[in-house]
Amino acid sequence: MQHYLTTVLPGLTLLLFIINIFYKGNTVQSCLLFVLTLLPLMDIKVTYEAYGGFKTFDIICFYCFIFLFKDFITINLESRNNFYFVLFVLFSIIILLGGLASEFPGKTYLSLLKTLPVFIFARFLMTECFKDESFFPRVIKALKTSYVIALVFMAIQVVVGLKFTFYPGLSPNTIDPVFHIIRYPGVFYDSQAHGQYLAMGSFLFLYVEKGSARKIYALNYLVFVLAVVAISLAGSRSAFGGFIAGLLLVFLMTAKQYRIYGIILMVGGFILLKAFSFHSGVFDRAENLSEDLLFRQQLWKEAFDISKKHPYLGIGANNYQNYVIRHSQDQYLEVEDGQLVYFDQPENGYLKIMVELGFIGFAIFALYLIVPLVRGASYAIKGIYDNRVAFFMAALVSWMVAFNTVYSIYDYRLLIMVATLIVLMVAYPLKEEIIEEDDLYELEEQEV
Repeated sequence: MQHYLTTVLPGLTLLLFIINIFYKGNTVQSCLLFVLTLLPLMDIKVTYEAYGGFKTFDIICFYCFIFLFKDFITINLESRNNFYFVLFVLFSIIILLGGLASEFPGKTYLSLLKTLPVFIFARFLMTECFKDESFFPRVIKALKTSYVIALVFMAIQVVVGLKFTFYPGLSPNTIDPVFHIIRYPGVFYDSQAHGQYLAMGSFLFLYVEKGSARKIYALNYLVFVLAVVAISLAGSRSAFGGFIAGLLLVFLMTAKQYRIYGIILMVGGFILLKAFSFHSGVFDRAENLSEDLLFRQQLWKEAFDISKKHPYLGIGANNYQNYVIRHSQDQYLEVEDGQLVYFDQPENGYLKIMVELGFIGFAIFALYLIVPLVRGASYAIKGIYDNRVAFFMAALVSWMVAFNTVYSIYDYRLLIMVATLIVLMVAYPLKEEIIEEDDLYELEEQEV
């Protein structure tokens, strides 16, 4: 069944994309909304690894780049997104130089090519959000739709079992070997990635358009409560820790009523969790936390030592496993039948980037995350943004905390979510009174 799905789903997704173009038009907005609405289908492979391992998201983005090229190259010198374009150019140069200078230059051009789709997507998304303010809430609605689809998929998986999945095989950590607890991966291959997605997406349901009916508020908050249960069932402690960190940020930045709602919804989720006697990979596995930490700390130390040997350009993108096999052969796990699997990451997303792209590449990556957060907080304090921007900031912070224990953006769905959250913070609508003051100022200038 799973083999059949991996063959049919890519074709079905691309067929739906073609139908979407015919019915909704060959426009940037229709393509972006298609990607965000059907986000669970964006990481399905279209080609074999021998032919690049390209996925549905790659094909859609390259299509948009070619056939909507005019929209892509439109540059607004006064736009807030030019800084991020410069960062991307610098990041691409580091990938190219680092790859060519490494011991394993074979993957360099493929690694560079695979950075383009998310940049194409983010540039289109940011341009459209700035161009059309009504597009901003449509983006959030599309993300919420895909999140609900993922929740429904997970609910079916809990009832039917792990055979209900997109993949012929799941990550070895899906069933905990010590506690024999199922960590539900949902639409993902890995439960940790699933947990990160659930934590990020949950905060979107705290954002409700002003003036919405009470029914809309109630439905959004209900999904938030269900998200708390889903995060627990995914069994990722780092994702749950990130969720708590994001929630604390919401409490600090938002108005009093949101803090109260947040506490009520958290308590509601916890009661629901206990009422149905779910065995959770988050709480039930807490007792071996120190053991896992010691194991990871050893990997982190070795990874940092590697980065010190290659400080500027790193060992080349996607070369961690090749490097470990040649130079650090103790970084492996023994799986079934005595097979050895060498680590392709040091159980830390930040260290993987630092090792592969050097300190320069890591600094650029960090700027992509830190600048929008600082700007969002600063603008909220100054009253340029309303305090609901905190929900998008909290979503990104939740992922940043969890990223500390696993490199997860190999999965396009998480990468798209992270990129979208950054765009939503950068392109967040200004307060109405700020806009009115700017319009009045321009009018006075014209009269003079």
